[in-house]
Amino acid sequence: MKRILPFIAAVLAAISCKPDGPTLEIRGRIEGDLEGQKIYFCPQPHPTADIVDSTVVKGGTFFFRIPADSLYVADLTLSRRAPGYAERLLIAIEPGILDVTLGAPSHAQGTPVNDALQQWKEKMQGGNPEEARLGTFELVRRYPDAVGGYLYMIFKNLFDQEQKHLLDSLGYEKLIPDVSTRRQK
Repeated sequence: MKRILPFIAAVLAAISCKPDGPTLEIRGRIEGDLEGQKIYFCPQPHPTADIVDSTVVKGGTFFFRIPADSLYVADLTLSRRAPGYAERLLIAIEPGILDVTLGAPSHAQGTPVNDALQQWKEKMQGGNPEEARLGTFELVRRYPDAVGGYLYMIFKNLFDQEQKHLLDSLGYEKLIPDVSTRRQK
């Protein structure tokens, strides 16, 4: 009986900490010796202290479990106070498991939208400005949701007048995400 009570208490504690609904598990690793440094999860746009989450690098790895009941974007970033560098990484919050490496460069894979973001990022880094502009436009068109809205907000000046007019006529201005009402659980 003495052994059963602690086990039951541990199971109940684990169940009570699990978020309700779908989640995104971010299984990360970081390049370099950054043990004990903080990694921040920053919902975009306009992250505020009450919606930013953080974790500490242990054994070169980090982990987040994020409620994924709605699609939005966030940055994963290494603390500015860290004695090293890792490229900030834009990710989409959607149900599933996301494998992330923060480094130079950073990358993510494992969920459909994040796989598309990674392919787009690689095109952007390819050095061909016209290919990058067309790839960005196609990615925005592919996601008429918070992901497309966020990218539209960031890259609107990259598009020509015809592309802007098309996206405006499709309502992308209304898709720009507002995280001011999102709070971490």
